[in-house]
Amino acid sequence: MTSVAVIRAQIKGRWPGVLSAYRRDAPETFPTGVSIIDQQMRGIPQSELTQVCMPAGTSSGKTTVLVSLMMQCTRREHFCALVDASDCFDPASMEAAGVDLARLLWVRCGERCGEKKRKLRPLEQAFKAADILVQTGGFGLIAVDLSNIEERYIRKVPLTTWFRFARVVEKMPTALVFLTTYPAAQSCAGLTLHMADAEPCWAGASQPSHAQSLAELKFEVEVGRSRLRKPVQSVRPKFTAAPVWA
Repeated sequence: MTSVAVIRAQIKGRWPGVLSAYRRDAPETFPTGVSIIDQQMRGIPQSELTQVCMPAGTSSGKTTVLVSLMMQCTRREHFCALVDASDCFDPASMEAAGVDLARLLWVRCGERCGEKKRKLRPLEQAFKAADILVQTGGFGLIAVDLSNIEERYIRKVPLTTWFRFARVVEKMPTALVFLTTYPAAQSCAGLTLHMADAEPCWAGASQPSHAQSLAELKFEVEVGRSRLRKPVQSVRPKFTAAPVWA
């Protein structure tokens, strides 16, 4: 009987390198401006699909992270695109937070957009728009906000759709970020962040009043999946910014 060593030698002789272990280089990243994420994960990876998940109907800090990420990207003169599935984006607030709107493409979805009712549902509009943006290229960051879409609809998105997005973006210097209530992309995602339990810390009057301002926001972040390192336990970072959104 031919030994394993002989078989391996024969294979290597005919197909050099076929048995070599494949090592994928660590991707470039975009800093989020949130210290705990940047320290633990070096930011949001380029050329990969990232999913940021949070429970529906709760304050999780996901908008704060999104705003900060866009601010960091536009400051570095990258173009960004936001696919807004629920048409809830506030340009004035984004600009006040430091996002360069001249470098941001806002794609509005939803039945209320435009004079006539659209034929596609908001979720279908969002995926169609994201597909066009990824195929077109030229963006450092493409964020798709599905956080207000019911989980039962997101669960119906086939895994092949997420796989196709991941395969297309891996050839581009683009960070593709989906905000959802459920980690639907599963293993297709290069990074999965779970966020929950945002707690605002107010400055000013001791009692709620118009004189108060939001000094910082505490929220939990748990890394559910990462190609860079093993998942870490949940942490409670402090992120200070003004203004801040939950």
